[in-house]
Amino acid sequence: MKIGFIGLGKMGGGCCGRLIAKGHELTVYDLLPDVSQKFSGKAVIAANPEEVFRASEATFLSLPGYPDVEAMTDRFLKLGVKGKAVIDLSTSYPSASKAIHARFKEAGGIFLDAPLTGTPAGAAEGILVVNVGGDEADYNKYKDVIAAFSKASHYIGPAGAGNFAKLMNNYLSILYNALYSECFPLAEKMGYDVKRLFEIIADSSVNCPMYQRTVPKMILDKTFDPAFSVNFCVKDLSYLKKLFDEFMCPSFMLDGGLNIFKLTKIMGYGEGDYSNIARLTYENLGIDIEKK
Repeated sequence: MKIGFIGLGKMGGGCCGRLIAKGHELTVYDLLPDVSQKFSGKAVIAANPEEVFRASEATFLSLPGYPDVEAMTDRFLKLGVKGKAVIDLSTSYPSASKAIHARFKEAGGIFLDAPLTGTPAGAAEGILVVNVGGDEADYNKYKDVIAAFSKASHYIGPAGAGNFAKLMNNYLSILYNALYSECFPLAEKMGYDVKRLFEIIADSSVNCPMYQRTVPKMILDKTFDPAFSVNFCVKDLSYLKKLFDEFMCPSFMLDGGLNIFKLTKIMGYGEGDYSNIARLTYENLGIDIEKK
């Protein structure tokens, strides 16, 4: 299949590589020419997004957020989308995805929101999980293409549902880490054996893969190795907050979590891993972790 790919960063680049490996003909573009050139000899390097869209039956997007997706799809709509598909892999805003889908469908095109769950390494290995929103018949048409970079994909529901599922997953994940980042530093300040507390709590129903992965990193080892940035946390939580605001509904826990990550960003850790939120509690408690 002739496929376009726009946005060749850590996640997009891995997905693009998998599509090439599966024998698809790719036309690609990234705002940074050096990033595009990594696919020289493997794909057609386009001069602009319009060139990608014209050359492709289906165009994948992997962009920073919904304003970028809205701007890109506006450009495609001006070209004419009849008989064309856009599959958006970005973590985007559900209401925006719903509106784009309606415009594409009215113009005879296809739009699916299909955000990615996993890591850049998972993208390169083809083991991501993809939750898809849009028309089910369109998902069925392209699910084998999506399988090039995923171990599983799921049709969630109408347009925007894929993005909502991703935001909900990220919200739960992010807020778990916020809880760990507050209680364990307090235990350390009080002079308790944090490692022993970690082991005791691991025997309870609180234990889970995230607990086992995150607490050792942010509390026991204090390494804060990069995985998912604070900036991404602020973005995703802000999208969820925007949904609550649409329904004029308060979001008490979300507000607190969002403020924690905003403050961590202000501290200068926006590009760092989201485990850096523990630094906020350590600082407030007067614990100098840099000397540990």
